[in-house]
Amino acid sequence: MPFSSNSGKKYIKNIVSRVPHEKMLDVGCGSGTYAKMFPDAEWTGIEVWEPYDEEYKLSDLYGYLYIEDARTWEPVAKYDVAFAGDVLEHMTEEEAAKVFCKLKECADTVVVSIPIGPYPQDEYEGNPYEAHITDNWSEADVIRVFGQPTWSHIDNEIGVFIWSIYPIKPRICVYAISKNEAHFIPRFCESAEDADMILIADTGSDDGLPEEAYKYGATVHHISISPWRFDLARNAALALVPGDMDICISLDIDEVLQPGWRKAIEAVWKIGVTTRLRYMFDWGCGIQFYYEKIHAKHGYMWHHPCHEYPIPDGRITEVWAKTDFLVAVHMPDPTKSRSQYLDLLELSVNEDPACPRNAFYYARELSFHSQWWQSIEACKRYLQLPRATWQNERCYAYRVMGRCYNELGNFAEAERAFQMAASEAPNTREPWCELAMLMYRQARWPECFAYASRTLQIVDRALVYTCDPEVWGYQPHDLAAISAWNLGLKDIALREGKIAADLNPHDERLKSNVRFYSEAKTSDTEPVI
Repeated sequence: MPFSSNSGKKYIKNIVSRVPHEKMLDVGCGSGTYAKMFPDAEWTGIEVWEPYDEEYKLSDLYGYLYIEDARTWEPVAKYDVAFAGDVLEHMTEEEAAKVFCKLKECADTVVVSIPIGPYPQDEYEGNPYEAHITDNWSEADVIRVFGQPTWSHIDNEIGVFIWSIYPIKPRICVYAISKNEAHFIPRFCESAEDADMILIADTGSDDGLPEEAYKYGATVHHISISPWRFDLARNAALALVPGDMDICISLDIDEVLQPGWRKAIEAVWKIGVTTRLRYMFDWGCGIQFYYEKIHAKHGYMWHHPCHEYPIPDGRITEVWAKTDFLVAVHMPDPTKSRSQYLDLLELSVNEDPACPRNAFYYARELSFHSQWWQSIEACKRYLQLPRATWQNERCYAYRVMGRCYNELGNFAEAERAFQMAASEAPNTREPWCELAMLMYRQARWPECFAYASRTLQIVDRALVYTCDPEVWGYQPHDLAAISAWNLGLKDIALREGKIAADLNPHDERLKSNVRFYSEAKTSDTEPVI
């Protein structure tokens, strides 16, 4: 057909725009699709079927038009880009390989668009050249015959393959919002120096932050958000990112990209295809989990006044990539106030009452402010939400409830809450260790030992934000040791006590307990608890 499928065209336009493309060659012009796509280029066309010249006004589209068979044509000029769009399937594999070699000899970048899979086609309106000769190309066949492409993508029935002497890399912008964090700027900017752009939207610093950022080549814009909310600030920052950026990395100024971050992202992000990246993030305090704040420039917005999160526009289809590489580390200022979070989370819940994510964050934040009963009620509300289905987070909500009941002195309700937490996520350590600690507070040694032992049976640590690093440290071993001693299991007490002390070597209490377990033969005294 003289008209080619729309599949693959947006990818071709995206990638070709990244390489020099002033002088271009189109082999198999058809209706002139590529000349129309890049009308400002200097075009040469090769078309085997002469009637198409008059029918599609090819001489008006191409500065140089040759009515010739690509299989016998020999190039006499050099080009920036050569296109073989829906043409190589019209010849044998051997003929296609020879035509491709000629294109690589005369062009710095070669674009092949070809049907993938069975795609038979007969002659069209008397044109015998429209018949498909090799009508079952696969991606593997393309690579075998033409070599490994610089970039490729299968879009519906069409495969787009591009070979270029130029590296085809994404354009990356690291963007952040800021206020009075000038002391973090050197560390932040140095970690992001491999980005194509560092953009900071400052919300009113008076500590010299913009001036400090300019020293490191960052672009700084001044924005005003009143009343304050994080999502609008990040949306303002995102709107300031130039439209030609492919990847936007959202960071806080107290977060630091890790060496090798760009290479890790480029390894999994397919330009023009991928829209979102899931990557490893270190929150600090021994908590690492997969994060999702690296996204395409277009089609995303931030949602929620606090604990904001990028969400896709309903008109795009998200295409995820994933890397296990630790991309960023949170290195916060412990003196920084978070007093505004509670009010903003309450606003978030009122604005989007069906969202489980911030419903839980609000419940947890209430517990941070010692509002025990309010936190319990908020946890109950979260647990009743239809979309609150993630077991680890539901477990966390019951743990928060249990801690609140414990603070209120209601051990029975605390125990019920922790039991519910264990039923939600039985293969995680956190609820079992909570139960062991609750039993310890009540000197219920058989149960304390049982729950501590159950905790230690779990050896697979989930990389999620609900993880409590304490349960992967000395704590469960310490609880097992103390309860074992009180049950007369002295060998176990010594073993677990040593492990606890090794895991936290600066804790004098743990060291004292080990000495006690080791030296005591028969004694009614108890270890230091």
